[in-house]
Amino acid sequence: MDQTTWNFIFIGITFGVYIGIAIWSRAGSTKEYYTAGGGVSPFANGMATAADWMSAATFISMAGGIAAAGYGASKFLMGWTGGFVLLTTLMVPYLRKFGKATVPDFIGDRFYSNGARLVAVICAIFICMT
Repeated sequence: MDQTTWNFIFIGITFGVYIGIAIWSRAGSTKEYYTAGGGVSPFANGMATAADWMSAATFISMAGGIAAAGYGASKFLMGWTGGFVLLTTLMVPYLRKFGKATVPDFIGDRFYSNGARLVAVICAIFICMT
């Protein structure tokens, strides 16, 4: 067999495994989707939330911007990644304690204000766009 055939076989098996995992571990409810049914430690849940927030687009754009500066600038990428993990690891236990899945919901209910919720939504959008 040639290299192209082996590539298709390997990629097909990999996709099959990923699809199998997705079907096997799909969430049955919204609570289960956002907080893993409460069966995951706050630390692991924080890391999972950080992974969601730190999308491939963010990571690739950050890495691309730093690549132009050379390997010496890689500390910025590690700080960016570590900041996401630290922030969400410290924040998720409080979200879970209040029974909320998003920061704007937490802020709105914590301060009994839809205005505060709106400010949190605007801040979250600004942070994601930045």
